[in-house]
Amino acid sequence: MSRFVLALLLVAIAMFGLVLGACGGDVESESFDDAAFGAPGNPGNPGEPVLIRQEFGLSASGSSEESAPAMKTQVASADAMAVPTAVPAAMTAPAQPAAPANVQAATSEDSSDRPVASLVAQQRIIVRTVDLALVVADVSASIEDASSLAERTGGWVVSSEHSQKHRGSVTLRVPADSLDDAIDSLRSTAVDVDYEIANSQDVTDEYIDLNSRLRNLEATEQALLSLLNKAEKVEDALAVQRELTFVQEQVEVIQGRVKYLEQTAAYSLINVSLRLAPAELRVDGGGDQTVSVGELARFRATFTPPEDIDDYVFTWDFGDGSGTVSGTTVAPTVSGAKVTATVTHFYEDQRDSPYIATVELTGTGDAGVAEGSDTVIVSVTRVPNIEVFAGESFSVTAGEQFEVSGSFTRPAGVADVAYTWDFGDGSSPVTGELSEGRTTASATHAYDNHRPRPYDVTLTITATSEAGDIEARSQTSVYVEQALGWTVGGWTPGEDGKDATRALSEVLQGLTTLLIWAVIFSPFWLVIAALIWYLVRRSRRYQAQRQPPASTPDPTGD
Repeated sequence: MSRFVLALLLVAIAMFGLVLGACGGDVESESFDDAAFGAPGNPGNPGEPVLIRQEFGLSASGSSEESAPAMKTQVASADAMAVPTAVPAAMTAPAQPAAPANVQAATSEDSSDRPVASLVAQQRIIVRTVDLALVVADVSASIEDASSLAERTGGWVVSSEHSQKHRGSVTLRVPADSLDDAIDSLRSTAVDVDYEIANSQDVTDEYIDLNSRLRNLEATEQALLSLLNKAEKVEDALAVQRELTFVQEQVEVIQGRVKYLEQTAAYSLINVSLRLAPAELRVDGGGDQTVSVGELARFRATFTPPEDIDDYVFTWDFGDGSGTVSGTTVAPTVSGAKVTATVTHFYEDQRDSPYIATVELTGTGDAGVAEGSDTVIVSVTRVPNIEVFAGESFSVTAGEQFEVSGSFTRPAGVADVAYTWDFGDGSSPVTGELSEGRTTASATHAYDNHRPRPYDVTLTITATSEAGDIEARSQTSVYVEQALGWTVGGWTPGEDGKDATRALSEVLQGLTTLLIWAVIFSPFWLVIAALIWYLVRRSRRYQAQRQPPASTPDPTGD
């Protein structure tokens, strides 16, 4: 009878445990609105925080004081429902000590002295993380200052790194209520702030859910311990022990997560990235420039290298919206300065002129980082257009002096106009300058020898303008004839004789060619002649046959 009653009792306990788990631990839990969240322990002792779950009505051991009577209701698994009432003494688990009754009161009384007692004044648990990127004068000193700051506020240094002279990092945890003051203090020690990113995560719901699950598991644990004490058979005790081990593992996992949420909510995380403030680097991008549209502009910077700075990167931005050009090639000069490699650029429009070209130079080395920049004003204009006409082609006689004259347009804004005549026979060009207002250029020349093909004569006009130098040219042809001998009435024996001889030669050459062709085709001509003779003879015979015979006179006279 007692075994039957015990079995019914175990079934009731199991059903109660299932209902309690399904309810999410709402039984015996306090109202959330009345909860006053706690904070980790004394500053400097982050490993021993006062658990926030105490403010939710849990004892120091992790179970609620109000839930202690409920622990008397034992929960067992299906494998342990028929556990005997007796159990060997070696398998009996020690009784869990009860939490002191004043733990909750002490926590409430001491919370005003905690560094983060007001962490959840709005009844929320917030995990805050801040990422800072600072530019500092000394990376090592800044890491030390950050470590001292963490100690002063009751936090600690999580990690730090300083593998490069000009870069480093440090990660801190500080009490949540001191986070803003810590950020202000870190900013005040920096030369500049590259960026600041703050993140907040509300974990209140997760925290409440974890504590509810924890209370249920602890209640199940107490029930299993009670069953373990009453087990009479070894196999029954082992079955209960397996369930108890599983529940205890779940309790430890949840307690670890709860503890992590408590510490991360009570102590905010600050990730600080440190960069050494660059030393000043004096850079000269060169003088201002004036170029024309489509003309090649050249840029090169000069700078004085700091000590222990060896590697350089320069970048040119031409100011017209085109892409930047970067390089790393630098060369020393006799004066001790260094120059960057020359870069070139074409400006395709002058409407937004002048443009501001900027060069930025960064050097790195054992001394850290050095930076400098300079600007160049680039005025872009369109070059005035000069049109040149060297004249029509003409003929001259070898050895005779002749004059050539060319014209050109002269737009406003041009100066220093000059001309060059190149006669194309290897002689020295004829050059000269043209005064204001002149638009023609003349020169004289004589060709020593004639030739069948003409000489190419080129007229080049050069000038200057604000947009740069101007050059335009035009070309004509000159035919050079052989000089004539003496003439009579316009008749020149030499030339006319040559022409007559040339004509007679051509006639004789033509007759000779005709005779040759006649001989070659003589058989053909004979065939044609024979054919023609045959056709004529036959035609005559045919006509004779068709004529009527002549009438014979009558001898009698009739």
